[in-house]
Amino acid sequence: MANLAISAAVLTFGMGVAVLWTNPSRLTNQVFFVMAVIVTTHLAFIYYANRVGTRLALGDSTSPITMLRAGSAASMFIPWTIWLLKESLVASGSTKIKTIRQSLPWFALCVALAAISFSTWYYYTPELLPADLERGPGYAKVNLSLIAVYTYLVGQSWLQMRRQIGIKRIEMQFLVVNSALIALLAVGLALGSHYLKISALRQVNRLVEIFACALTAWAVCYYRVYDLKQALTSLGQRFALVLILGLGTYIGWLAFDNYMPHIISLVLSIAITSTLAFRLDRQSRGWLGIDGERELLKQRQSVINLARLEAHPEQLVAKLERLLCHQSGASVNFLLLVDQDQVFASGITEFSKGRPGYAALYEFGWATPESLVRRRPTALISDLRSFMAEHFLGLMVAVPRGSPSPTLLLAMGIKENDWPFTYPEVLRLQNIAELMDNILTRSRLTMQAAIQAKLEHLSMMSRGLAHDLNNLITPVSSFLIYTDQRLPAEAPEREVHDAAKRSVRVMTDYVREALFFSDRLTPRFEPLNLGRLFEEVYGLMNLRATKRGITITTAIDHHDPTLADAVLLQRVLTNIVGNAIDASIPGQNVHLSATRGRSGWLCLQVSDAGCGIAPENIQQIFDPYFTTKKFGDEVRGFGLGLTICQKIVHLHSGVISVKSQPGRGTTLTIELPALQKPIAHSLAARAMASTGP
Repeated sequence: MANLAISAAVLTFGMGVAVLWTNPSRLTNQVFFVMAVIVTTHLAFIYYANRVGTRLALGDSTSPITMLRAGSAASMFIPWTIWLLKESLVASGSTKIKTIRQSLPWFALCVALAAISFSTWYYYTPELLPADLERGPGYAKVNLSLIAVYTYLVGQSWLQMRRQIGIKRIEMQFLVVNSALIALLAVGLALGSHYLKISALRQVNRLVEIFACALTAWAVCYYRVYDLKQALTSLGQRFALVLILGLGTYIGWLAFDNYMPHIISLVLSIAITSTLAFRLDRQSRGWLGIDGERELLKQRQSVINLARLEAHPEQLVAKLERLLCHQSGASVNFLLLVDQDQVFASGITEFSKGRPGYAALYEFGWATPESLVRRRPTALISDLRSFMAEHFLGLMVAVPRGSPSPTLLLAMGIKENDWPFTYPEVLRLQNIAELMDNILTRSRLTMQAAIQAKLEHLSMMSRGLAHDLNNLITPVSSFLIYTDQRLPAEAPEREVHDAAKRSVRVMTDYVREALFFSDRLTPRFEPLNLGRLFEEVYGLMNLRATKRGITITTAIDHHDPTLADAVLLQRVLTNIVGNAIDASIPGQNVHLSATRGRSGWLCLQVSDAGCGIAPENIQQIFDPYFTTKKFGDEVRGFGLGLTICQKIVHLHSGVISVKSQPGRGTTLTIELPALQKPIAHSLAARAMASTGP
């Protein structure tokens, strides 16, 4: 028994040091360390008392009686530490000093019980060996008082736990209630070993103390959070299956043994019982609601079904976010997508690979606020915690798991019921996030290929149509030039002649625009001077704007080196600025800006406060020959301008998007990678190869 006591003491102290090391500044870890020191002191005195084993005087400081009294006195302070543990969880707004002051009545009670432990009322026969010690008349009364104290702590903790939500409730389940219950069990075993004269119960008591410290240490510092109900249900289900398997095998063996050889009956019994146990395992998991695989398959199927109905990447992302929000019960939910180089972004939210918190997330693979609290604080963890707190996040997952270059971050908001994400939920969401990553990658590639195929097809059609129209226009244009000088200004035919000339000019402009659209463009990527580009666009469009009473303003807040085809971008910006001028009314402003977008990207924007675009037309504005222009020049255009812009942006490996509100204006955004990659060249080459000479 002495060896078991010292082993328990060493293990308990080691667990206390380990828990304190994981997070020295956390009050819960500090209280556990104090509890571990108290239990270690209690076990050390018991070990020493059992090792001495000789009759010594009561006043001798090395007497086993004195050691046992000291050990009992140390154990009297455990209720105080359990109360402190409880308050460190529920009183999150209180300071450490305030919590300790509030614990003084409990500390005084423990001091009184410890003082009683040193009296002859508690131990009164020092003449016998430690194995034959007789307790005093107050021994039972003190332990019954301890039982009452622990019962009160269990009841109080249970009532407080019922009022808690989220991680506080889970921590109280694992920490306070379990600690008080196990302490209650330890006191009961001590009384039983004395009054029932069963010495083995003392050894059981040591094992209970080790188990209690280990369970509490695990709950304090283990970064994976489990729901106690689910954990106990799963444990009970497995225990029941093992019991059924063992009893079933034995009963079947006895039944078959009367009709067949001994070995065959055993093998047959094992085979039948194992099959039934396997089927029962699957059924019981569904009955008890602990079948994680079934829930995972259900969620995966929902994601796959959604992906089949939506092909557009941005709309698919929005629908996947709503689906995950509904499935997880999160109040806020958004995806942080890897866009380029060092940034994960979703809307206006960015999570840079350069910030310290990314290193922590990459190392762990996932993080919740609860898991970060349990880890030893570092600058990396503190930065990740601050980011999650700033955006009210309950979970962040990097996928693919274990990849040196994650391609997607899944960020889940705090649940509406404040319940934390448990580890089984984290694993399930990691799996779902990897599926989403694959689906979104496929969706983007499909969309890119569809745009490329569409542009190539339209280019071929426009080329043929433009050549045919050009052939038809040529003789008409020649005739008008030939007859222009033969008609006097006052002739009635002159008005018709001038109208025909204007029509030919419009058709010529269309042919020129269609031929440009169908041209097999190959961008020349050179260092881009944004200042010069904006000056040229301003110079080309200012006269047109002045005639309509519109003001053009520019702003440049991007100074990173950028490679682009300045001629093609000038074509894009003049077209968009022209549309903005036509959509505006006199006195309004058209703003052209260049800013730093996502890391490594250039963001060009043209904003106006004009008539706007109706929601039903937003998806069609990049289609050729589609136009809603009702203002501006007398010529409405042919709807190829934005299609040409989309093609040029596409050749730059960029993205063009539009946001508009009818009556309030339109903002058209162009996002271009500052440093071009081979994709732009390969797309241009593929376009040339597919259209042929």
